[in-house]
Amino acid sequence: MTTENGAAGRRIGVVGAGQMGGGIAQVAADKGHQVVLVDMNQQLAEKGKGKITASLDKLVQKGKLTGESRDGLLGRITPAGEYAALAGCELVIEAATENQELKRKIFTEIDRAMTPDGILATNTSSISITLLAAQTKRPKQVIG
Repeated sequence: MTTENGAAGRRIGVVGAGQMGGGIAQVAADKGHQVVLVDMNQQLAEKGKGKITASLDKLVQKGKLTGESRDGLLGRITPAGEYAALAGCELVIEAATENQELKRKIFTEIDRAMTPDGILATNTSSISITLLAAQTKRPKQVIG
């Protein structure tokens, strides 16, 4: 797959289908990447994609986005309720609630699911990235 500028699209995971995670997933899909949007269960992940759909529909109604572009973007986002869906992702961005214990558990699960050489990122603003990286077998591949 290639993006609009000819670059190869990547498989990216986003954990957390809320406002922040949905926004990250939308931007990544807009740039031509395949996105796996993961949340605690399939229903929450689908709800997150539904919010992205509603946002894009408004852009189509305002004439700022074509229906074809919206459909293409949405076709690149796959909601999932299990971390196993992150297999094959080169990059996973964690965007869950600012709860240290929750993020520690998520990092452990993401580390098990994604490719061994993949990069794991967090958007935390208050939790030590070093602490989160210590939950993985790839601390040097964890970024904030």
